[in-house]
Amino acid sequence: MLAAATVLLTLIAVTFQPVTFQPVTAANTAQPPQVFVRDASAQAQAGDNAHDFGLRPPADNDSDAAPLFNAHGDSIRSGLGVWRTAAGTATFEPGPQGATTVKAQFRGLIPNGRYSLFVRQLAGRTGTAFTPLDLVGATNNFTAGPDSTGAIVVSSPLQMPAGSTIVLVYHSDSTDHQSSIGVLGTNAHPQLITRVP
Repeated sequence: MLAAATVLLTLIAVTFQPVTFQPVTAANTAQPPQVFVRDASAQAQAGDNAHDFGLRPPADNDSDAAPLFNAHGDSIRSGLGVWRTAAGTATFEPGPQGATTVKAQFRGLIPNGRYSLFVRQLAGRTGTAFTPLDLVGATNNFTAGPDSTGAIVVSSPLQMPAGSTIVLVYHSDSTDHQSSIGVLGTNAHPQLITRVP
């Protein structure tokens, strides 16, 4: 009985251990970030990271002062330095009937920006699929404060095995898209990412 209690306490301790969100980069998501900087020599691109002529994904050596744009050259109201320095943590707590309560806190977000949490999964030949953390897109959204901080608590019915990926998405159109993430690169821009422990 003591051994079973020890295992249970160990599982609870691991579950409540906060995980850290990292910036979305090609290195940790297998695709470039869905924000762009101006570059007169950049060619238009189609596919997973489509964008218009004169835009390209930011590079490591780009200035923090560089303004960011969506795939069509519209400002997303952020500079690269702000985008790069956002951070956050989350805990995953077992809830009733197999649900998971996700509690997340963020700092360095775009002030008054609209954000959502999505589960990111590889979907075979169709590429990457994004599912709202609450499954329907009703409670997975929040607005960052004027001080660039944000917090959210979501009860998720989704099965999230260890290694599942959670993504914080900035909506440059300030609109919730319910069960859809929106249009990647146009009004939906994954900014931070973490893995379920």
